[in-house]
Amino acid sequence: MNINDILASIPNSNELIPEKYPRFDDIVSKLSKMDVVNFYPDGLRHFDDLIAVICMITTDASSILSVLLHIMLNHKSGWSQVYFDDGFLTSLHKNNFIELLYVAQGELHKQIEGEKYIFTKGDIVLINEGITHAEYLYRKNSLIMSLEISNAFFDKTTNHFDLADKKSVNFWRQFVLTGDRKYRFVCFSCKEDQFDIPILFDQILSELRNPRPGCNHLVIGAIERLLCLLPVKYHFFVEKGSRINSQKPEFNEILFFLEEHCADANAETLVKNFGHDIYYFNRLIKRHTGMTYSRFVQEKRLEKAMILLKTTAFPIEEIARRTGYENLRYFYKIFTNKYHKKPGDVRKEEPAKK
Repeated sequence: MNINDILASIPNSNELIPEKYPRFDDIVSKLSKMDVVNFYPDGLRHFDDLIAVICMITTDASSILSVLLHIMLNHKSGWSQVYFDDGFLTSLHKNNFIELLYVAQGELHKQIEGEKYIFTKGDIVLINEGITHAEYLYRKNSLIMSLEISNAFFDKTTNHFDLADKKSVNFWRQFVLTGDRKYRFVCFSCKEDQFDIPILFDQILSELRNPRPGCNHLVIGAIERLLCLLPVKYHFFVEKGSRINSQKPEFNEILFFLEEHCADANAETLVKNFGHDIYYFNRLIKRHTGMTYSRFVQEKRLEKAMILLKTTAFPIEEIARRTGYENLRYFYKIFTNKYHKKPGDVRKEEPAKK
């Protein structure tokens, strides 16, 4: 992957006159018009597709940042060149997706949860959803390739991990899918001369810059292989942080909402009230409780049913309805499985208040 080749492919890349380009502050509106990335007032960035690819290029000859953007699976793409001051810090943001940053040339300077980090050529950095971060821009030769991987991608492709090395499967389960994620980022560095990973990044970029029949399958396959090889072929270290604590207030707010609306809570109401996608809620609840979203809601419904049985005179059919169960037989079944007693037995033990 050659920085000069990529720069040469961008229209007017040699006309590096700052006055002709917008400042970096204007890139938000420019990207939004291109329908590639949406920026939201709460600082969250997210997209509606499986994969987005962004390449950021800076040179020591000017203060111009070139950005190539591609998004799967609709093949929407674009490019942008913006002017920045040396050492400029981009806006702090956090993602609703997994970001995998590959330093193909030069260095990557980032601020992650208030701390500055420098990553060098060959490093690959995993930043999970919900981590606050920003980039420093310097007038130095650099090429950073960012794979922005939607939660939906993991949900649709993890069944292919059965061909992966056990170490790889354990890594993704521990640090992304279901495990405890008290960390700021994971940094992968090459053990020795490894060509597999750079070739895969090159293949992904090549396919997206020139889409042809089968492009979608090739890119998804390359990313699946990349994810499987990373924990095996590369050394990695985990930078600890207080991520789970920072998300505790948000989880408590969601918990209160689900307890209050457990009978009619669904994915649409959560998205409407909190602005994330359902995959985010699944992972947040899993991280704090160890349960899936649907299991967690069921637990809350049954807990509320138990309280109503003990504290009200509502008929059992009414309690089932008030906790979201129209099918009375199903309600009896799951209630009995959880508490090892039937709703009627609870009423016998603790007569309902009149």
